[in-house]
Amino acid sequence: MEKSLKERVLITLKNDKRFYILSERYQEILLKELSNIYKENTYTLNIDQANIYDEYYKEFYHSITTGPLEEAYSKFVNPVLGLLKEKSVINVLDIGSGMFVNSGVLAYELLKLGKSVNITSVDKKIPPFIALNHDSDEIRYMLYKSNFYLNSNRLTWQVILEDARALKTNMMFDIILHDGFSPYRNPSLWTLDFLYLLYKNIKEEGIWISYTSNKSVQSSLSFLNFKIDFIAPVGRKRPSIMALKTSKHKSNIDFQNPYSIPMRDITLNTDEEEIISDYFIRVYLLKSKYYSPSKD
Repeated sequence: MEKSLKERVLITLKNDKRFYILSERYQEILLKELSNIYKENTYTLNIDQANIYDEYYKEFYHSITTGPLEEAYSKFVNPVLGLLKEKSVINVLDIGSGMFVNSGVLAYELLKLGKSVNITSVDKKIPPFIALNHDSDEIRYMLYKSNFYLNSNRLTWQVILEDARALKTNMMFDIILHDGFSPYRNPSLWTLDFLYLLYKNIKEEGIWISYTSNKSVQSSLSFLNFKIDFIAPVGRKRPSIMALKTSKHKSNIDFQNPYSIPMRDITLNTDEEEIISDYFIRVYLLKSKYYSPSKD
């Protein structure tokens, strides 16, 4: 039986000599934090909500508080429509495309505005089609019926089934929809190294947008000189991130917070448990240097 991510992380952690540099108290606190991060998901869906639970990552594809449509509009579509209004042709990179809701809704709204849209979606697997009783359903259904390569009036849409870290493209994108599973469960899509790969394929003044507010992700984006803005939270306590690629912006990293250090994947093929283990060891080495361990 395949080990869970939690089990693999703990094994990797305990095989790392740096773990034993930490005091026993910090070792205990770190193990407790990881246990809390990877505890079983006990959330249940509203009976009327269309969503999918991923057994590998132990998360739902979309927010269970808002549902896929509201999440798509509030976190991915409405914040960017005004920024794209001057463009006639819009290239979209969809990372962690899942149910294709974010990209489908964005395509629907941009087509209504008379734009031409080119979408490249990248994910490891394709879930079954689920209708959302929305006009964008037709676009997503056409994608499924066309065997995931759609070329119709003013819309081209291709789906690439692979690890997004292996993506090779000459296309430069106006916007990147970044919707992988959460950083501590799907870290390979949130490292500084992967974000730099995306940075090289986004146009100047291009937009990167996601649901997350993770501190490590913020620092990586800032290190790459993205200008970060925050989108008001919908159905959650924390805001989400929209970042603009601009040469005029200088990085502003919160070095006071140990969790702000970037996750790393220098080879772009590191196992996820190694990325997480390395990240948390570095976080706790910083904590042990600057803070006294909690007695809680």
